[in-house]
Amino acid sequence: MIKFGWFAIAGASVLCFAPVWVTNAQAPAQQPSFAIYCRGPLNTFRAEGGKVIRTPFKWAKEAATKANPGPGECAWADRPPQDPEKPGEAGAIMGNLGPFDSVPDETVAKICVTRASNTLVVREIIRQLGHQTSPFHRPPFSAEGCPG
Repeated sequence: MIKFGWFAIAGASVLCFAPVWVTNAQAPAQQPSFAIYCRGPLNTFRAEGGKVIRTPFKWAKEAATKANPGPGECAWADRPPQDPEKPGEAGAIMGNLGPFDSVPDETVAKICVTRASNTLVVREIIRQLGHQTSPFHRPPFSAEGCPG
């Protein structure tokens, strides 16, 4: 016959580890983020009562580390656009850019994004040192600074 104490130990173990199992099962896998540089003018649009936030742009021809993006363009920091991305074609960044929804003309913002199918999702805005009130960057650009 099994003693009642063994059931108590097993039950206590399950109660201790259940929250960890549930948390791990519900937490989405964290995707890596990548640096993208966008040069203004860019305008953010909100739809469905502000639930959908979209900033359209055009893909630059080269990586930002090789050539500065043109007006209204975004470029990966370390590589040119690749399939399905094509230079000059439209792209979109989804998510809240905070107080920097519209990037003014001739300014460059560094945005850390993750990919969700064919759209880019904002993960973080990186501020350049010395520009504490704005996200704007000046060359040289780098891919560093985005969380893994």
